[in-house]
Amino acid sequence: MPKLNLSQVLRPTEKAYTLPPACYVDEEILAFEHERLFAGGWVSAGRAMDLAHPGDYLAFTVANTPLIAARGDDNRLRVFANTCRHRGMRLVQAGRGQCRQFVCPFHAWCYRLDGSLSAAPRMDGADGFDSADFGLVEVRSEERAGFLFVNVDAQAPTLDDWLGDFEKVHEPWRLGSLVTASQRDFTVDCNWKLFIEVFNEYYHLRKVHPNTFSAFYANPDPVDETRGAFVSQFGEHTRRGSVGVLEESGSGLNALPGLSGRLADGTRYTWVYPGLTFAASRDAVWALEALPISVSTTAVRLSLLFDSASASMPDFEKILERYEHRMAVGMDEDIVVLEAQQLGLQSRLARAGRICPELEPSIHVFHRWYADQLIGAGIGTT
Repeated sequence: MPKLNLSQVLRPTEKAYTLPPACYVDEEILAFEHERLFAGGWVSAGRAMDLAHPGDYLAFTVANTPLIAARGDDNRLRVFANTCRHRGMRLVQAGRGQCRQFVCPFHAWCYRLDGSLSAAPRMDGADGFDSADFGLVEVRSEERAGFLFVNVDAQAPTLDDWLGDFEKVHEPWRLGSLVTASQRDFTVDCNWKLFIEVFNEYYHLRKVHPNTFSAFYANPDPVDETRGAFVSQFGEHTRRGSVGVLEESGSGLNALPGLSGRLADGTRYTWVYPGLTFAASRDAVWALEALPISVSTTAVRLSLLFDSASASMPDFEKILERYEHRMAVGMDEDIVVLEAQQLGLQSRLARAGRICPELEPSIHVFHRWYADQLIGAGIGTT
C-alpha cells in the first residue's frame, strides 16, 4: 500500500493541497475505505419510511457485504446480513420487495421478519441443532432525521457521536417529516469521492453548467463550523423561488414549513461521511447515496424528498417531472466531467492540486477528515 504524505492536505484552507491522486485510483486504498469508512462507519441505507409496512424490505450492499433492511411485524426496522445461516446462500436479490418471511432459495430455510429461524427442513437428525442459534446475523442500525444508518462491523462510535450536531444544523428543514417522491439508481465511471465532491463545491458551476443553473446560485456562506462526521455549507439563490427546476417560473411549491428569511431562498449542501450527501433547498431535498463498486465505478441512488403537503397537490406529478428533468440534466453535465477527471487522475503524471478557498472549502474539510482516517490507519504521514 502506498505511504502518503498528507501534510499539505492538513494545512489551512488558504494553503491546502488536494488529496494525492492515489486516493482515487489505488486498489489498496479502496480496500482500506471499504474496511475503515464503509464497514467501520455509519452508512446511509436510504429513508426509513420508504420501508413503511411490515414485510417491506430493501436488499443492498455495503463494503462488499450484502444486507437486508426489513420492517418487522412489530413495526421495527432491522438490518440483517443477506446470508442464509445454513450454507451462506444470498436470500434475496438486490432491490426492494415485500414478503411475509425470507425463504432461502437453496435449501428452503425460512426466517421471520425479525430474523429468527422459523423452519429448517430435514434437520431433525442434526445432533444438538437448535433453531434459536441460527437466526440471521443482525447489523447495527439506527434512524436519524428520517435516514436509516447502518454500521456493519459494530465497531463505530455511537451514531449520535458520529453525527454530532447534524440534526440541530438541519432542524429548519424538518428532514424526518419529508417523503420520498422519486428515486433513480445509476452508476458513474469515477471514484466515489469525486462524485460527492463535485456536488459540494461551487467552483465548477460556471464552466460545467453555464446554460442550465449556474446563474441560480450566489457565492456561498463560509463553511459551517460543525461537530461530527459531516460538512455543511449554505448559500443563497440569485432568484426567488425554486432552484430545483430550470424554468424561470419556479416550481409552484411553497417553501418547506420550517423555513423563513434567507433560508427560504437558499440551499444547504451537506456531506455526511462517507457516502451520503444532499441539498436541503427551499421546497425540497435532493439526496444522493454513493457506494464504491471499484476504484473507478460508483453506484448512486438519487432521491427527491418533499413535504407531504406539496406531494399531495393536484398537479404535483407534473412538478415532479420538472424536478426530475433538472436533476437529470445536472447529473449528465457533471458525469461527463467526472469520468474525464477519473481518467486524468489515473495518469502516472497526476499530482495534487490546490484548493479554491472561496468555492471549495467543503472539499477541504472532507479531505482533512479523510486524511485523518488514513493517518490513523498508518497509511498517511504528516
